Amino acid sequence: MFLNRQLLFLFFTLAVSVGYFISAMSLGAPFSDGGLTPSFFPILVGGAAIMFACILILQALRERAGAGEADAPGTYIHLWVVVAIFVYILVFRTVGYFISSGLFVFALIVLFSLFEKLLQKAILTAVIVGLAYIMFQQLFGVRLPTLWG
Repeated sequence: MFLNRQLLFLFFTLAVSVGYFISAMSLGAPFSDGGLTPSFFPILVGGAAIMFACILILQALRERAGAGEADAPGTYIHLWVVVAIFVYILVFRTVGYFISSGLFVFALIVLFSLFEKLLQKAILTAVIVGLAYIMFQQLFGVRLPTLWG
């Protein structure tokens, strides 16, 4: 079976997701002393990424079998998303939750929308990162890494 670019990318995404999940598992158990640990969220994200990659692969295979289409020209947004995830993983512990998550969320918002109204996108990013911080700190009792310790 000949694989088009979309399927190759999806299989690559699946492989990266599995690698991310394995790395997240090395952070420790997601639960400890009756509460969540900092590894909970990365493990959750890794598991979700694997699940969504598998779903997208199945959809692409069904579409390809039904339509028999050739590769369609597209953009490289998917590649930038993978780069953003990779950079986020690398800098999360070093620069802390706020900086890494803020840059990551902002990058995703800009990637999936037009490059305009950046102030509104920055405000939306701050709201998302702030709500996630409150959720993990207050609701789940998970201490997130910060730049200062």
